Amino acid sequence: MAALWIVGLLIVASAASHANAVSCPQALAMLLPCKDYLVGQSPTLTAPCCQAASQLNGMVHSKPELRDLCSYLKQAAASLHVIADRAKSLPQNCHIQVPVPIDPNVDCSRI
Repeated sequence: MAALWIVGLLIVASAASHANAVSCPQALAMLLPCKDYLVGQSPTLTAPCCQAASQLNGMVHSKPELRDLCSYLKQAAASLHVIADRAKSLPQNCHIQVPVPIDPNVDCSRI
């Protein structure tokens, strides 16, 4: 789940209406394929991880949704001990453009 924070930040790109927004538990569940990589239990990213991150990235459209998901995933990443460098590399390695820097010091309130 820690990996989910980083991926979640990647995922904070677009979502339909607030009623159709992805929930925090949904985002974490979607990012489970990334967990082992993000916490250092696997040396490589998997195709399912990149697919999940890309899918999540396409589900967040509004700034309020982006801020909420950023905050939740940032907290989850800290508690799960996500490796920051692995999280930062995920967008590039998965060929995903994200609207928020993947960084444990990102200020989600400024999104």
